[in-house]
Amino acid sequence: MKKLQLLICDDHNLVSEGIAIMLQSENRYEIQIVTSGKQALQYIHTQVVDVLILDISMPEMSGLDVLDALTAAETTQNVLMLTMHDQVKFIKDAISKGAKGYVLKSTSKAMLIDAIEKVAKGENFYDPRLTTILLNDPQEASQKKQTELVKLTPREIDILKLIAQNKKTKEIADMLFISVNTVQSHKKNLYSKLNIHSVSELVTYAFQHGFVEI
Repeated sequence: MKKLQLLICDDHNLVSEGIAIMLQSENRYEIQIVTSGKQALQYIHTQVVDVLILDISMPEMSGLDVLDALTAAETTQNVLMLTMHDQVKFIKDAISKGAKGYVLKSTSKAMLIDAIEKVAKGENFYDPRLTTILLNDPQEASQKKQTELVKLTPREIDILKLIAQNKKTKEIADMLFISVNTVQSHKKNLYSKLNIHSVSELVTYAFQHGFVEI
């Protein structure tokens, strides 16, 4: 069985080495460690990485900056955020910037492995605790009340689900056999109906209303 190629990016060596030791006991991962976002980007440009396990708080270049750099370089990468940050802003930013997974560092070994396996397949995995965090955010709670009575069409629901799975406009068009312009039109309708203004807010809405499984 081919081993998954993992790259751990965290500026704390003890954390990275501890995670690596824990995962190596599974005997199905090849693991490399870097200590900065720049090193991660350099590694990804020359080596195959099945999952980038990425911290958020790092000097010079944060994990969110790394996500921006990957997008700017049009580099498709399965990214799993592994962080101590449980604030709504960080969660929404990471998801909107393309992270396929978001797990808190206080998670269990079993959940981390589950997250890695799903993200490696291009699937989403979000720590179950994120739902409670998002729902308890005052701004999101207020928004939820305002949108509870909104009726979405079946096609809008299809597109909402795919957006929440980090699919790009062209991918959605291809998957649903419709034009890019049609996807953009439905997306504009979603923004208008739900009175929201960003992809991260769409993802949060999908969480709150059960369109995304965690």
